[in-house]
Amino acid sequence: MRNVWTLLQREYVERVRSRSFLIFTLVMPAIMAASVLIPAKIEQMTSGGNTHIVIVANDPQLATAVGQELTKSKAPAEGEIDTPDLHPSVYTVEVATDTSDAERDRLTQQMTEDKITGFVWLTNDALAEHNVVYSTKEAGDFERPRELRNAIRTAVTKQNLAQKGMTGADVESLLKPITVRTVRPERGKRAASGNAVFITAFVMVVLLYAVVMVYGIAVMRSVIEEKNTRILEVLLSSVTSKELLAGKILGVGAVGLTQILVWVICATLFSVPGLLAPKSFLGEVHVPMSSMAAFAIFFLLGYLLYSAMYAAIGSMVNTDQEAQQVQWPAMMPIILAVFLMNGVIQHPNSPLAFWLSMVPFFAPILMLVRVLVETPPLWQIALCIAIMLATIYGLLSLASRIYRVGILMYGKRPTLPELRRWLRYAG
Repeated sequence: MRNVWTLLQREYVERVRSRSFLIFTLVMPAIMAASVLIPAKIEQMTSGGNTHIVIVANDPQLATAVGQELTKSKAPAEGEIDTPDLHPSVYTVEVATDTSDAERDRLTQQMTEDKITGFVWLTNDALAEHNVVYSTKEAGDFERPRELRNAIRTAVTKQNLAQKGMTGADVESLLKPITVRTVRPERGKRAASGNAVFITAFVMVVLLYAVVMVYGIAVMRSVIEEKNTRILEVLLSSVTSKELLAGKILGVGAVGLTQILVWVICATLFSVPGLLAPKSFLGEVHVPMSSMAAFAIFFLLGYLLYSAMYAAIGSMVNTDQEAQQVQWPAMMPIILAVFLMNGVIQHPNSPLAFWLSMVPFFAPILMLVRVLVETPPLWQIALCIAIMLATIYGLLSLASRIYRVGILMYGKRPTLPELRRWLRYAG
């Protein structure tokens, strides 16, 4: 055990002190933050501010009503995740009743000279045909036409209802949107929003997938590097191959946990309103401790499972080029699990979801998703963990046999018959 601990420390310290670890660990949160803040800031600079629109209509009251709908504040509906609006549009609406071609040409000239942002041709004929034209140079802006469409629809509906004798209060009450909230009730706790549950599951699965893949491949490359530099010949004079494999896997895994801890701290700081961001980008997303515990368990199990596979692959080959050709058996199960994730999120307690989550190579992702979306019975979680532990033990045993012989083998890549001979020799 002392040798395993020494090897773990060696792998951990060597990788944590590397420049690539520091860059990847610190730059990644900066890139993620920049990917959110910079586009929002650019859009605020380009599309925010005053939007001057002229509404041309035969009915000036309707045009005025459309302008009032545009200038209303757009608060998030109840139950929706409140995301910060960093680029609000401030509308200046001008009403015109001249619907002649000369007026259209005059407004087009003003738009060309950037005196107005655009104009809406809201004539009686356009309304009768349900085909209103919005002319603007900013044809690539999809947000403003959507706001105009909603404002026109609401204003026309209110006008029609008012003409049928409904009061203003009755019209407002009738047109008030009905929010349908998807929640997961939890005993003794506040009901969790369906959007929040989905976002939490998605983020955790992507994080697990990325880290397991990155550090599983790191284990494989470490084995290949030590084979090529002949360091293993020195190490094997003091430790066994099993101790060397265990120390390598655990040391690289500890580096992954350190990286996740740094990212979680950065995400926590980024979610505090006014600290690094003007408003929390996590909204109502709250991760319970049970979900964090499930993530930690399945991260460790998934990492051990795939690292053993990658260590065996690294023992079989001599170069990174050879490894890229034979590592697909280790990559395909976790990639397939990501593709199956959406169906499990929608029906977490279906028989298909149950059996898929019991497959040990799918379980790190699919059972985690089930726990996050709708926690299955405890016996299913325990059975899944037991199957994974048994599979990890079998893979570690198999990997250690290949490792014992493969780390000292140089030359051509072994064939399947040669691998069988390795296993018999190492057994």
